[in-house]
Amino acid sequence: MKKIRILLYSLLCLTILGIIVGSFCDLNISKAIADKNNTFALLISVLIPTIAFSGLAIVGGAFFAFAIRGDYKKSLKVFFYIVAIGIVIISEYFSGREYFGKNGFYNKAPQIVGYLIPIIPILLMTYLGFYLFKNNENKNAWIILLIALFAILIPYVFLIEGIKLFVHRPRFRIVNEGFVPFKAWWENFKDYKEAISLYNVTKEDFKSFPSGHTAEATMLLIFSIFIPMANTYLKKYQTPAIIFSICMILIMALGRILAAAHYLSDVSAGAFTLILFAIIAYEIIIHNKKLNETL
Repeated sequence: MKKIRILLYSLLCLTILGIIVGSFCDLNISKAIADKNNTFALLISVLIPTIAFSGLAIVGGAFFAFAIRGDYKKSLKVFFYIVAIGIVIISEYFSGREYFGKNGFYNKAPQIVGYLIPIIPILLMTYLGFYLFKNNENKNAWIILLIALFAILIPYVFLIEGIKLFVHRPRFRIVNEGFVPFKAWWENFKDYKEAISLYNVTKEDFKSFPSGHTAEATMLLIFSIFIPMANTYLKKYQTPAIIFSICMILIMALGRILAAAHYLSDVSAGAFTLILFAIIAYEIIIHNKKLNETL
């Protein structure tokens, strides 16, 4: 428990440092390294979401296991089925939309092709989740995983997407074109609608802060911590999974800056939001005797 706490709070401090440094150096950093046509950066931007949502699919498979093999009331099993199916749909949609969407290889292929790419990994990870949890004896595992889902859902939907729609920070790719002036993360860009009509850009070009892609990568960290808490058999894989997750977060953050889609403060804020809620979720679980007795 102590190691997880140290890790989470250290990462939280690192993201705060990134926001502070970015507040002064965002534009200079992006001018030095960003290029909207950077193929490597775009590849990172489309592949890591599939990896992240594959982690979510494992949780979906776990809920299928709870519904099919678990000793629960029928009403609860119906709920498990709804959660599991919803997770599979969400995982497929949000990973598939990246490949040939505005933040990926835009117009290089029909959008439908992008949705076909992650189908196999999503289904495989769903089955893996079912396999890992079909004989799990922890009757409270579903509560732990549900808390983990809320630690993702609440900040992603209500904070990250909400802040994007309020701030309308222009991405570096259109700032660099000279279409609009640079804005700091705390500045509200009120004239974004005029810029959209004048320069033939889209609403997506005004969703720089905070970074949703980096938040998606941070989902992996949450799964790496909470899935082994729900299934003690997986404890031995927790440390390598956490190391892998941190690498994915850092690579995604760098990739989004390189792709001229986000600034340092954007990616730092995206990771900060989910890490903060991961800390809250973790503290709730370890301080609950009913959940903590199996950890």
